[in-house]
Amino acid sequence: MGSTSIRVSERTKSQLALLKREGESFDDVIARLAKREGKWTGFGVLADDGRDTREGLQRVREEIRDGLYSDLEGMEDR
Repeated sequence: MGSTSIRVSERTKSQLALLKREGESFDDVIARLAKREGKWTGFGVLADDGRDTREGLQRVREEIRDGLYSDLEGMEDR
């Protein structure tokens, strides 16, 4: 299968990064979100079973925390 490039804003890329699961590429994330249907489409962490939802929320919390620590470290270097 061939491939193509698409342009997204930095904000969109950051949002997609939050939705990435371990071992997923951005292509995998987009494909997963594109085939989901229903009112929760695009929310990523809200899955059909509770276990996936808990794991997704934990992953988002960790990624936000890691980003905050990184931002704080960057401020200390100034």
